[in-house]
Amino acid sequence: MSGGLTSQLVTTVAIICLGSFQFGYHMAELNSPESVISCKTSKPGNVPYDESWFGSHGFKQCIPLTTEQVGLITSIFSIGGLLGSFYVGTLADKIGRKKTSLLHCVLYFIGSTLNGLSNSYFSLLVGRFIAGVGAGSALVMTSLLINELSPSQTKGLLGSMNQVSVNLGILFTQVLSLKWCDNNNWRLLLLMASLVSVVNFGLILAYLIESPMWLLNNGYSTKAFTVLHKLRGGNYVDSQNEVNSWKPQRDGSDDSQEDIGLLSQNSESSSGTVSLEKYLKSLDYNNSKYVATGILVFQQFDGINSIIFYGVSVLVSIFPTSAILINCLISLVNVVITFVAATAVDRLGRKPLLLTSVTFLGLLTAMMGIGIIFTSSILSILGTFTYITFFAIGMGPIPFLLVGEVTQPNAKASAQSWGTTMNWLATFVVGYLFPIIKGSWIGGGVYFIFTFMCVLSFFFIKTIPETKGLHSYEEVWGLPPL
Repeated sequence: MSGGLTSQLVTTVAIICLGSFQFGYHMAELNSPESVISCKTSKPGNVPYDESWFGSHGFKQCIPLTTEQVGLITSIFSIGGLLGSFYVGTLADKIGRKKTSLLHCVLYFIGSTLNGLSNSYFSLLVGRFIAGVGAGSALVMTSLLINELSPSQTKGLLGSMNQVSVNLGILFTQVLSLKWCDNNNWRLLLLMASLVSVVNFGLILAYLIESPMWLLNNGYSTKAFTVLHKLRGGNYVDSQNEVNSWKPQRDGSDDSQEDIGLLSQNSESSSGTVSLEKYLKSLDYNNSKYVATGILVFQQFDGINSIIFYGVSVLVSIFPTSAILINCLISLVNVVITFVAATAVDRLGRKPLLLTSVTFLGLLTAMMGIGIIFTSSILSILGTFTYITFFAIGMGPIPFLLVGEVTQPNAKASAQSWGTTMNWLATFVVGYLFPIIKGSWIGGGVYFIFTFMCVLSFFFIKTIPETKGLHSYEEVWGLPPL
């Protein structure tokens, strides 16, 4: 493998991860201010609302929303994400990773601005949906690009930065909520995401380098060698050898098309990439589909977004005056533990961390359920904080990393697209049904459903291969080399 961690590679990954940062921000942006936005509670600001900037410019103090409407506004983000993740793999193969990344920044900006300036239920719904489309695209592109750029010996570390960035986005939202969760300023909380999207757009335009794997698959072999060497450093010959190892088997092929510009980028046979349709229909990709679907659905069904989406509303019944601060501390723990765990992924392996993670998640979701049912502050706090810790060491960072590692090189974009689509579908199910089920006679018993899902996750993970230190699809699945 060529090179290793360089300042160029670290900077590139940091820019890529801003897409995931915004995803995390939008995931949690309604958590703290939900009751203020929906007119359920009133939290006066420093001045009367009519004298505030938004009040004096015709914006409503709040938007009356029912519990079902809040649930749909929260979960419509997931439907947008599902749509965005479904199309983005094909688009990224067609126009390139860099241009596709610019597109999700535009979608983030439109959705965030519409959210912040909303005066009605419908405009909030549309804004959240558009932001969700951007998030779906960003989540696929972040995982895909990190997988394509990272050397194998640090793929676990850099791949985990995707989840670290998501958690940083969640934390940033919660910190701002401490200041802006009132009648006068909740719109600033939503509009901050517009500013972040502008910054992300500028950095991608100025600094992001096109993926060497995309360059190779579209006939630009020499440029692929050069870009990989620029990112990784080390020996140029090593970069050439690694890029050559990505090439699909082609009879009598050469790179002459690159020089004379005759490559047809719309042809699957010439580009070497696999369309989403072929990925889903062909039996050759069943191994990849099995892992991508299972691990990314179970990540959500294990219950994480019951905390990210609704943590404040769950905790407020037990800690009426401190729920937002506690949720902020939960987000901080999530960031720290995920970052620390990232350093262990390449040493300890994917499966041991995943199995440890889901084992404790199962125990802790049961603890949280009991804590809510019996209004036990100790069980609720201990269960929630420890849950976040064990999610962060395995089921948080590893699933998106794993998809690229169990997939053939020319199908990575389609695999990430499919897996992320399934993840969004599961996110929608949890986001929409959790408040409804929790509000029924089941109450805190909803967490026992997550406990059962953790048990299923454990047995699923036992069936998938370990990918630590393996360099090819054939090595991962124990197949003879081509």
